[in-house]
Amino acid sequence: MKKFLSLVLVLGLSATLLAGCGSKKEEAPAANPSAPAADAATSEEYDKLNIIAAHGASEATSEHASFVKFKELLEERSGGAVTVDLYPNQQLGGDREYTEAATQGNVTMGGPSTANIAPFVPALNAFETPFMFSDRETVYTALDSDAGKALLDSLESAGLKGLGYFENGFRQLTCNKDINSLADLKGLKIRTMENEIHLAIWTALGANPGPLAFGELYTALQQKAFDAQENPAELIYNTKFYEVQNHVYLTNHIYTPYIVYINKAVWDGLNANTQELIQSCMDEAVQYCRQICTENEQKAFDAVNASGKSKTYEVSPELHDEMVAACKDVYNMVIEKAGGTYAEDLWAAANFQP
Repeated sequence: MKKFLSLVLVLGLSATLLAGCGSKKEEAPAANPSAPAADAATSEEYDKLNIIAAHGASEATSEHASFVKFKELLEERSGGAVTVDLYPNQQLGGDREYTEAATQGNVTMGGPSTANIAPFVPALNAFETPFMFSDRETVYTALDSDAGKALLDSLESAGLKGLGYFENGFRQLTCNKDINSLADLKGLKIRTMENEIHLAIWTALGANPGPLAFGELYTALQQKAFDAQENPAELIYNTKFYEVQNHVYLTNHIYTPYIVYINKAVWDGLNANTQELIQSCMDEAVQYCRQICTENEQKAFDAVNASGKSKTYEVSPELHDEMVAACKDVYNMVIEKAGGTYAEDLWAAANFQP
């Protein structure tokens, strides 16, 4: 209830702020990039805009640091015409909640995990392909490809404009038992996101998956309601899952990015100068995110190993191959859920053959 009231209050404020999102400074003409400018100074001006930006990760993550970088770049280069108010750590609700608010125009910008908003944008299910990416360089090649750009464009079906991808990282398995073979996963009660493909993957691996809200997960693990969970390294460390899970297996079973968007109606109401500035600042923030994420991930693993409460374990090549083979029936599901050729195009960009 407290989160809901906070959401109502903030969104009430943002609605007021967004009412002027597409307006220029008083002396500027109406938005029409193709119209001749009254003078050179006027044509250089940016629209006044206050961006309400939400995401679900903590302030200690690469995603938040990258949003901060974006905010700093944009506010400085726009001369204060464009400002960004950041709401991290689920302050405006989880990924689905604030994304739904963004589709309605009550939040300007968000950076959810693709899996969490696939119900709004089915094409994003392409990212849930298990074991698609072998390393980060392959990830970046695919994200920067035409296939990655097409997936950004697919957000327009939900009234959103895709701007880029921030790092979420490879997902890892945490649990309280030894996992040396596929048989050890049998019956493992594991929390997953509420995503059909994730549920299908862990079912195929022999586990007993079930969805649960991220904010409730630590307590559920502590109370033994679940035996295991899976998330990227930064979230495992920053949310202290390693305190209640003493094994962290580096399965790298899925790489899911955060996909950064802006409300399309707001975007379409901006002049070309402002659009170009927002996109260029986001492009720089994406590169910044890539620079810091690998380092932050290693720091998270090092801290887990130094904690005395948990330890990271490499997955043997034999177990990896077993897991890949067990997921063979999931790939057709990915194609069906994503629709079109989104999955196959992304696989081709990643040089992946299921």
